[in-house]
Amino acid sequence: MMFRVLAVLSLSHGASATVLVTGATGRTGSLMYKALTDAGEHVRALTRTAEKASDILGCHACDESDGIYLGDVTNVSSLANAMKGVDTLVIAVGAHGDEPDDVVDSIEWTGVKNQMEALLSGGKDGKRVVLFSSMSTTKAKQHNHVLFDKARAEKYIVEQDIPFAIVKPCGLSDEAGHERELLVGHDDTEPWFGEGFYMIPRADVVSVAAAALMSPPTDKLRFDLCSKLPGSEPSAIKDVLQEAAKMPWQPPDSLVVV
Repeated sequence: MMFRVLAVLSLSHGASATVLVTGATGRTGSLMYKALTDAGEHVRALTRTAEKASDILGCHACDESDGIYLGDVTNVSSLANAMKGVDTLVIAVGAHGDEPDDVVDSIEWTGVKNQMEALLSGGKDGKRVVLFSSMSTTKAKQHNHVLFDKARAEKYIVEQDIPFAIVKPCGLSDEAGHERELLVGHDDTEPWFGEGFYMIPRADVVSVAAAALMSPPTDKLRFDLCSKLPGSEPSAIKDVLQEAAKMPWQPPDSLVVV
């Protein structure tokens, strides 16, 4: 499915909320942090070191007065301070894929559970979560351990019964955003790879994810996201989300993990 996309996304919502972006010094997380900050949101960043936050996010004091919180998603007790007063959690942490399986588990699976546990420790009212996941989790066991853990994390988030947006991009690039048609699908059913569409700029993924957080067309969103080649006509982000929301969504059987 193709869309005409706007080059500029305007973000707004009624209620003031505190958003915590984990993985905020990563390539996708840092873009999300900056997009929400530029939109005037009250945003916190979770990072393991203040030095990395200084280098990537450009903070000054790089401490809590700057909205920068130190913590490690593999250690649930280290998340408590950052999560105090947080309404919305944006999970942008992820393994590279070449780590041992136990390390992947600690980030992609246990790390997500830790974050959700810390977010919901005071109750579920008013809480929302955005997860950056990946395509190819529908039959994750046929792929690799990272995708398997991402599938488990998706299922776990859905089961918490709070509003969520799970954005599942194809291959990620660092090219400029807002320069191509975006493609939306569900459960790896679209023939994009066979048509030569493998990559999407992180900037486009972040624009869609930010809109899914700020102006969600529904409280339950889970969709695949890719793009056509450069030179195709950009899409309106609101149309992308409306199309994602209109599609019937059911958790695939392959997400049932025991």
